Amino acid sequence: MKKLVKIILGGVGAFAALILLVVVVNRFSDGPLVEMFAGGPFTSGEIIMEGPDDWSFLADRMTVEFESAGRSRVVWIHILDGDAYFGASLGFPPFKTWHETALEDPVAVLRVDGKRYPRHLTKINDEDTRARLREAGNRKYGGSPDPSSDTWYFRLDPPR
Repeated sequence: MKKLVKIILGGVGAFAALILLVVVVNRFSDGPLVEMFAGGPFTSGEIIMEGPDDWSFLADRMTVEFESAGRSRVVWIHILDGDAYFGASLGFPPFKTWHETALEDPVAVLRVDGKRYPRHLTKINDEDTRARLREAGNRKYGGSPDPSSDTWYFRLDPPR
């Protein structure tokens, strides 16, 4: 019995060490290697200061990479009237803080097809726009990651 407990504890310890290694490596990588964990700052890709006037070419994309406050992540993207938006579910995944940080430091970089677009994140408070984004998200993704919680939406505006 003691041997079985040692084996189980060894397996749990090895699994925890593997997760820790993935988190650490992910934080120092050029973008997120694993979607659930924040990656490091972008280091590759041509920087395009003038983003397109119409982001509709991303309408069929399910996810994109973006960086803010020195960390990168993979997020769902919404296109509404040619503008690009990110949503931040307040319920899932847990422990996320990028949406709160964006209120104080709205500088972000969107990376698409090897090109980096500096952007300014603007939180959307208009209820009509939020409702349209929720509806578009329901059609595109089948709903929110956590339907019981609110979602903050941010428009990707030109850098200031």
